[in-house]
This record gives sequence, structure tokens and C-alpha cells, in this order.
Amino acid sequence: MKKFVFINIPSQELERPPAAAAAISACVRHVGWDCKVFDFNLYLNKNVDSDTWVALEQFWRCKSLELTPKVNTKLQEVVDNFIVQIKEYNPDMIGISVFSRFSVIPAWVMLQNIRPKTQAKIVVGGAGSYTLPSSLPGLENFDFTHKKTTFAALTKEVGIADHYIQGDGEIAIMELLQKHETIAGLDGITPVQIKDLDNLPHPNYQDIEPKKYLYTHEPGIYITATRGCVRKCTFCSVPDIWPKFTARSAADVLREIKHNNKTHGVNLFQFTDSLLNGNMKVWRELNRQLIDAKKQDPSLANIKYIGQFICRTRMEQTESDWELMAKAGANLLVTGFESYSPHVRKHMGKNYSNADIEFHLKQSAYHGIRNVALMFVGYPVETLEDHEYNLEFLHKFQKYAKAGVIHMIRWGYTGMFSDPGKIEKPGEVKLITDPDFLKKFKNLPQGIRGIALGFGWINELNPSLDLRERIRRRLELHELSVKLGWPQTRNREELQIIYNILHNLNSNSLDAEEFNKLDTLLDFH
Repeated sequence: MKKFVFINIPSQELERPPAAAAAISACVRHVGWDCKVFDFNLYLNKNVDSDTWVALEQFWRCKSLELTPKVNTKLQEVVDNFIVQIKEYNPDMIGISVFSRFSVIPAWVMLQNIRPKTQAKIVVGGAGSYTLPSSLPGLENFDFTHKKTTFAALTKEVGIADHYIQGDGEIAIMELLQKHETIAGLDGITPVQIKDLDNLPHPNYQDIEPKKYLYTHEPGIYITATRGCVRKCTFCSVPDIWPKFTARSAADVLREIKHNNKTHGVNLFQFTDSLLNGNMKVWRELNRQLIDAKKQDPSLANIKYIGQFICRTRMEQTESDWELMAKAGANLLVTGFESYSPHVRKHMGKNYSNADIEFHLKQSAYHGIRNVALMFVGYPVETLEDHEYNLEFLHKFQKYAKAGVIHMIRWGYTGMFSDPGKIEKPGEVKLITDPDFLKKFKNLPQGIRGIALGFGWINELNPSLDLRERIRRRLELHELSVKLGWPQTRNREELQIIYNILHNLNSNSLDAEEFNKLDTLLDFH
């Protein structure tokens, strides 16, 4: 029997087993190959001390600028031992999963080490493989703002991978193993979105038992009910990846939930969907079926779920919808409110009102459903008046933050727009790039080049919103959040990234006093 190895690459959270590993390993087994999952993310965590782990995480996530020789030596030792296990299994093909842009550097390290030590074919995939390889050593003079070379394509070009898959990976990997001649998504061929999600094999967690992971309160797993989105927001790439919103049947999702509850003893399910409430008919049916299943089988009573959510208008939802969600097990909604300014939301393509936001939070409070509030800072049309709306949001809904209804708030910066045409509108947005930005960019340490690209734009029709002003607004919102007692997520991480980029860009527009302010914030938060 042919053998396939799936390698999960850092840097990822360790709360739950990786969703891609479970999904792809199920597909590999479905076509008759043996498969073994090796989670290097978990293996590394268990084989280095806490100081080394923190140093690696900080470097890969752009919070530090380099690794010490001691940490590099330890990393190499662990990589060598990990590859010994791969060689003992003797696979015919190896899959490398690059989860995000924070996985690009460790994936590069793994590929450079494993390629000379195996005759197996190597295939690269994952969302992180689509990113520009701007963080890699030796590419300091490459103009990544103009040439759209992805990390995945580069690995094949330099010979450390044989293939790469972009887009939905399940059918592509099965066809590759079955030696189909033309495979959508393989090696630069245009991907084709999978339309019938019910016909895919259910993810398999036999090699990545949920209880072996570093969960906070209880073990859980990821689950996917839909792909794509019903909206086409200006800032979002989801419609580019999945042009059509597709949903599994409620019955098929419930079968997967019940199987993993019985097989792995998990009650917590985190949906990977871009939004849980995209198709309200399907969403209501899933909640109804979960409620019925709990009534019929008391062992399912503690099932709960987490997922991303959109704020809908009052006409699109009822109080009964919230009651259904609560009874079905809604535990935490990661909700994209985006901005409290109606003007900004309208440009984004968000059509709900501030009253709709208030209804969402009132219903959440009534039914005991927590939220993570996602908000943007410095969106290209954002005026000073729009910024004041976001400050008002913190005052108006402070009671929900203190009560835990808003579990966390995240103030995200607006980064590089891969398709400016989606956001540019006559009379409102005309994006231009700082003509000196490439010169500044080339002097950045490797770990933060990719993210730094997102700092180089300005809206010619809203010129006061320059980099300096965007940072000022970000810090003002941070300080008010702290003052009013709002819990913030990823806060120190994002402030540290901003700090590192601004310290290393030549001729940035911030002065010493403002750097001291960032220093102070990082010391206390």
C-alpha cells in the first residue's frame, strides 16, 4: 500500500488538532492510501523548553526580529529528530500544510531540511502558501509589490517541492494520488471550488486525538459547515477564494458532530466557516436538529459551538432565531461589526444599522452568548468623525464588555489590498502607494517584510489618513479600551508588529515621542 505523510507546520494555536490534517488525511485514506499525520507544531512545543518556544513563536509571528544562535541550534536539533520519524515511516508522498503567513518561514526551514533526506514526492498547500514569500532570507532585493510569486510557486521553482495545490485541497489531493492528468488547483492550474460538500469524506482525527492538545477548558475539534460568504465586502478575500457560497446539509453536519462526540468524547465544536449565519434557512435547520438530537440523546446535552458570525438586520432575523441558537449550544460568536460608523460600513458593503448592532448585543446578553467583536481602524474612507463613532462604541457598549457578553474586542489595522479595484470607488477612494516605500521596505528584517507591505498606502481622496494618523487612532482606541475595561485580543502582538515595522522603516513619519508612547503601551499591555 502506498504511504502518505501529512506534516502540520507551526505557527498555529495548540487548542485543537489542525483541521486541514483531519480533512486531507481522510481523503488520502478514501482513495486507498495509508496515511499518517505528523503535527510538527505540537511536536516542537513538546520538545523545546518554554523560553525557546516563546522565542520561535515571537520570531515567526513578527514580534521579534531574529533568532539567537542557541535557539537556531535547538530548532535544527528538533527538526532533525522529527525527520527521522518521517523516514522510518518511508512515505511515497509528503504533504506540507502552510496554515498562514506565520507558517511561511518554518515551512521553508522544514522543506530545506526534508528535501535532501527523502525520495518521496512533496506537495505544498494551505492558505499560507498563497502569500508572497517576502519574509524569506536571500530575497531582500525581490520586488514583491509587482511580481505575484506565491510561496507555493517558489518552492516548486527552487526544487524543494514537486507540486503545490491552491484552492480547495480535498479533490485535488485525491486526483493527484490517483494520477489524473489535469487537476484543478495543481501547479498553477486555476482552482475549481467544490460545490457538493456533503460528498467529501468526514475529517479523520485518529492520528491527532483532540485530548492530546493543549486545550484551555475542554478538548474540541474544528468543523466546516459552509464555504464562501453571502457578502462581498471590500476588504475581504473570501469571495476570491470561494466565489459561490456553499453549504452542507444540516443532517450531514449533525452526523459529523455526533460521530466525533461518540468517538473522541468532545462536546466543543469550532466552525471554520467564514460565517455561521450565511444561509438562514440552513442555519435554523441545523440549530433545530441539534436541539432535537439533544432531546433524544442526553449524552449530547453539553454540545456547544463557536464560530464566526455576521451582524444581520432586524428584518433578516427574529428573537426566535436567538432562542434556537442558545438551545442548540451557541457559546461564542466571532462577530464582524467592523465599524460603528454607518458611513464606513456602507462603503464596505455592510448594510446593517447601529440599531441592529444593539439588537445583536441585547439578544446575546439575554441568552448568555459571548461575542468577540472585530473592528477596523483606519479604513481608507474613515474620517475623524467616523473614528469618533468607534470611540462612542466603547462608551455605549461598555456594560456588555464588563458583563462578558463582549468577551474580547479586536482592533485590526487595514493592510494591503490585493485587489484595489474592490475598494476604489469614484469620489471616495483612490489608493496610491508611498513612492519611497519600497526603499524603506528593503531594509526591514525578514520576519516582518510581508506585513509591512500593508502600511504603504494612502487614499488620495482622504489624505489626512496617513500612516501617522492611522497609528494615532489605533493607539487612542487601545488606550480608551484599557481605561474602560474592555478585554482585547491579540493586542500586544499587533502593537509589537507595528512597533517593529516603524522602528525599522527608514524615514518613517513618527517622532521619538510617539515611539516612547508605543514603548510605554507595550510595557503595560
